[in-house]
Amino acid sequence: MTPALLIPPDPRPRICVWEITLACNARCVHCGSSAGAARPRELSTGEATALVEELASLGCRTITLSGGEPLVREDWPVIAGAARGRGMTVEMITNGLLAAARADAIARAGLAGVSFSIDGPSAVHDELRRVDGALERLLEGAVALKARGVRIGAVTQVCRLNVSSLDWIHDLLVERGFEAWQIQLTLPQGRAASGNLCLGPGEMPPLEKAIVALVRRGALHIEAADTIGWMSRAEPLLRSGGPRGHKVWGSCQAGLRAVGITSDGTVRGCLSMPPEFDEGNVRERSLSSIWRSPDAFAYNRKFSAGALEGACAACAFAPLCRGGCTCLAWTATRTATSNPFCLRAMDAASPP
Repeated sequence: MTPALLIPPDPRPRICVWEITLACNARCVHCGSSAGAARPRELSTGEATALVEELASLGCRTITLSGGEPLVREDWPVIAGAARGRGMTVEMITNGLLAAARADAIARAGLAGVSFSIDGPSAVHDELRRVDGALERLLEGAVALKARGVRIGAVTQVCRLNVSSLDWIHDLLVERGFEAWQIQLTLPQGRAASGNLCLGPGEMPPLEKAIVALVRRGALHIEAADTIGWMSRAEPLLRSGGPRGHKVWGSCQAGLRAVGITSDGTVRGCLSMPPEFDEGNVRERSLSSIWRSPDAFAYNRKFSAGALEGACAACAFAPLCRGGCTCLAWTATRTATSNPFCLRAMDAASPP
């Protein structure tokens, strides 16, 4: 298999994760974007709906409204409605603090699903969110949405404060009728860059073991996000959502099938990427021009397995995996070519 086979000849942003505002009603310790205040000159309603048109023309199929906290932005239903009007699926990630109050609006907007960020029991969740009663308000919102027929899921950022709470979170989600759960790593950026919050490479094998055990229970669709895994012995269980799945890691899709857009119109392959990966701004060039630039997203579109370093360089899966999650590689090594978080490399260093 050659790298060229993995890079589509006509890349299209099938999935867009859109930070519609950086404003937030929480001050989470583990926030990778230091959300709180809105960015200067965030896109207006007119600019946002025009961007929806561009995304549609480029072939986007799914838009996930993110933040900050997307429900803080008053015109989010207009943006969602514009996207649905162009035939796109619209989802949302929320901290849940406003979900109960906005439940009717969310149901009317026809969102395909809402994912709540859940960190653990109240003592842990509220401490990380810096909001008293945050988990209770989130669960009230989840109940309100479920009662209105809105599908609900959960996302957990794993860090040292909540890694021991995964069993507890699993049981809560099953009890409350959540349909899916994504587990990802807290990355050392934004407010999470200071302190000793983020897990290191040596903590990946026990985390993988814990996730696999939860998947094998079969009570909930559970997937490890892009920051966990990459061709380890447990890869199909991590990636497929259930004990009978067969999906595997298919490389970072930033700039190939995915795009991230910040609230002021900055375009990145993935919202988790730092400013070093900015490709342009839609106020200066159209999204189509940015996306179709021959030099855009070069870390993926011009990928060469020969550039990989460390354990990645000698791996048989290098052309497919391409070094795992680009964002995580960058935070760990300040390169996109070496990734010490690879669970396959750790498998190779330990007996089956």
